[in-house]
Amino acid sequence: MTPAFLRRTLTGRQQRAGMAFAVPAALLFAAILAYPIFESFRTSLFSINLLTGDAEFVGLDNYTAIASDRPLLTTIGNTLLWTVLSLVGQLGLGLVAALLIDADWRGMRWIRQLLLIPYVIPVIATALVWQWMLDGHYGIISGNLQSWGWLPEGATPLGLEGSALFTVVLVNIWRGFPFAMLVYWARMQGIDKGQYEAARVDGAGPWREFLHVTLPNLRSATLALLALRGIWTLMYFELVWLLSRGGPAGASEVLSTYIYKVLMGEFQIGYAAAIASSVGLFLAAVGLAGWLVTRTRRRHA
Repeated sequence: MTPAFLRRTLTGRQQRAGMAFAVPAALLFAAILAYPIFESFRTSLFSINLLTGDAEFVGLDNYTAIASDRPLLTTIGNTLLWTVLSLVGQLGLGLVAALLIDADWRGMRWIRQLLLIPYVIPVIATALVWQWMLDGHYGIISGNLQSWGWLPEGATPLGLEGSALFTVVLVNIWRGFPFAMLVYWARMQGIDKGQYEAARVDGAGPWREFLHVTLPNLRSATLALLALRGIWTLMYFELVWLLSRGGPAGASEVLSTYIYKVLMGEFQIGYAAAIASSVGLFLAAVGLAGWLVTRTRRRHA
């Protein structure tokens, strides 16, 4: 047998062994994931009466009702705006913070720990602190905005239709940027220092080093953050609910809070399941499209 044949045989055995070890975990994960998805879709095909427990099969009526639900269409717009602004803010601020903590300055260890505080504080504590600072009567932020003439007396940014969503977005950016900072910083540690030395030899300054060395090497980290934080932010519930409950008048309503109100406030179980299933299908389609694009690029690389 030739060495090449032996290598191929050994590689094949290793791959089969790896798949054999992964199958039980994959089956367990599929079972845990598949049942809720199936049950949600099944529920979306019924109109359920909570008082009597009766379930009437309505087919796709719950899905067709989505197109005529004007508050839901407004909520979808809010959700897209909330997601895009949160992602841009978190990744942008996270990148700036990563560049800061990557510098070899005195006391940087303590700065790194301070920058992690927003992410490690429990979300309910974060919401309570921000509600206190934004209170229209004694909040330090609202008080300053009122004194500058940017807010009416006794008003809070969370209580105005024009600023409620953007206020919640700002709080979400503050809470989520440390995660992006850590991912970017970890990736920066793996950049070959020789690339920076070569750039300096070519006469590149700090700005050109950032544009032509740092940013290209952060592409994979950025794509991973867009996928992870995008899905997480799109269906994020706790912070929005604790800060504004989707108000005022639905100005800061997002899909997660809307589904919660339809389910727990109006008791429309089938309709809530239809909305959730539609969102799941949309995310699956986006994920599949991203995977196909990535695979196509790798083939042509």
